[in-house]
Amino acid sequence: MSANKGDNAAAPATGAKRLCFRASLVHDVIPMTFAAVLTLMRLVLAYQTPVTVLLGAGTEADDRLFANAALNLAAGKWLGPYGHFTLAKNPGYPMILAFCGATHIRYQLFFIGAQAIACLTFAIAIRPRVGSRWVRVVVYLALLYTPLLFTTTYFRRIYRDGMVIPFAVLSLSAYIGWYLRRKDPVRVQLPWVAAAVLGLVPLSFIKENFNWVLPFVLVCSLVMAVGWLAGARREHRGARVLVARVALLVLPLVLVWSASTVVSYVNYKRYGFYGTNERFTGSFARVCSDLSSIDTGEKDQGIWVSRKALGSALEASPTFATIRESIERSWDEWDDSFDGREVYGDLAYWALRQGYYDAKRDASARTASAFWSKVDVELRKSAKTGGVATKGGLRVSQVAPLVGTADLLPWARRTLETSATLLRLDALQEHLIGPGWKPVSPPGMYASGEAKMRVLLGGNTLSNGLGDDTPKKTAAVSTVDYHVGRIGIAAMRIVNVLLLPTTVALVVMAVRGRVRRPVELLLVALGLALTAFAFEAATVWYVSYQLSVFSYDSYLLEASKYSPEFYVVVSMLECLIFAELAGLEHKHAR
Repeated sequence: MSANKGDNAAAPATGAKRLCFRASLVHDVIPMTFAAVLTLMRLVLAYQTPVTVLLGAGTEADDRLFANAALNLAAGKWLGPYGHFTLAKNPGYPMILAFCGATHIRYQLFFIGAQAIACLTFAIAIRPRVGSRWVRVVVYLALLYTPLLFTTTYFRRIYRDGMVIPFAVLSLSAYIGWYLRRKDPVRVQLPWVAAAVLGLVPLSFIKENFNWVLPFVLVCSLVMAVGWLAGARREHRGARVLVARVALLVLPLVLVWSASTVVSYVNYKRYGFYGTNERFTGSFARVCSDLSSIDTGEKDQGIWVSRKALGSALEASPTFATIRESIERSWDEWDDSFDGREVYGDLAYWALRQGYYDAKRDASARTASAFWSKVDVELRKSAKTGGVATKGGLRVSQVAPLVGTADLLPWARRTLETSATLLRLDALQEHLIGPGWKPVSPPGMYASGEAKMRVLLGGNTLSNGLGDDTPKKTAAVSTVDYHVGRIGIAAMRIVNVLLLPTTVALVVMAVRGRVRRPVELLLVALGLALTAFAFEAATVWYVSYQLSVFSYDSYLLEASKYSPEFYVVVSMLECLIFAELAGLEHKHAR
């Protein structure tokens, strides 16, 4: 009799264990296994995907610049001998290439490995709001398999715009995760501090327009700091914990500044120039700002520095006038790329650099900086005394032209139109990885450089050759990339179309009280939306010169090429909104 009672008591316990095991299997083990398998597949595909080094004509300021800098870094020569392009851009991307060579990690594997870590960080970041592991796995895989990384523009070409993607995801994810855990103990926040540092420091070195992420970072930090201060006053807590929290908020930006200072110091010791690059910092950047501010009555916004403005500057600056012949000859060469009369957009600054270095072939960074410092002083003095007329308005960047008050509404309208067009993803689809894309230079012309880069990047680096000599394995892998990319674009288009209605639905549910801590969610979503819009607004202003001399399609191509950050932020916003809705449905179903 007692034995039967024992058996009856054990039966419910056994049944409960089975139910717990099944629940764990369905909700934990299977989604984690699913994510691990698809991550491995993505890494294998990336490892086999070919990468191309373009060293031919037209790449001196792009691919070839990064390749030369990476090879010099790998050889322990910093960025190499000083020349026209040595300090034209930030050294972050060549550092990554050199790191891959030093560690023998294939470039494409490092790339997708970094992306996987960033996507995992985002999936973990939203866990306080999204409890379903299945939903977070879908979010993780959606970002990991983003069609951005199945394009030649961002993944198969050795160019820095693609490498921005994982570090942008990591930086934003770090602050989202940190913000959602702002009330947790300090020890819980430490991993998010580390993630912020690992995201922001490389991001600040890869491209010069790092400032786009700072508003999101600063607003998140400010909201957290104000909340902590209010909580400390309300609960009468001591100042020690508050000081520790605020110190952690400041730490990532302090380390970004410290890293920039170190690189600037190395550049100064090596070349005599203090800064991470000459184009956006230092005296040359100030002269670019001076030139774009000269008012000659030019109405075409695509002309940043007109010939009239250039002539006025040459008249106003005796130092600048010493290289007049070389500058004018450079302008004549560069305007052939346009209408034969003017140099459009930021190409004016490349023409300016070429003119100087053609005139001063033995120039060092120190003498170049001194020359442009004198020109800057003379131009500013002339502007103060009325020698040259200057424009007024908002300065988007150090080198871009000023935005007048009359330009604001057209600029906002064009940004909205361009953003909507980019979200159709036509430009991305045109540049999906395909089996036939090859370098265009004659075989053997850059064989030495290609061989050296192959050592840095890995055995999947393609050499220049004929269009039909692509290895069968390479063609097969590229075909798989193409079809996966097509599927990704189709899915992303659907999500883009649904973004607005789902956002409205989420707001309505929040108003009705069906969303937990709605203000927290809406603040993060609004921050991402404004970040995407602000970034694209700056990009639109930067590439609008294309509309003055080229076609609208050319303008869209440029806008898309320089907009990986825009695509990334929009994708994160979509993942956040859809994950929140799916999480609500998951909780309702249970």
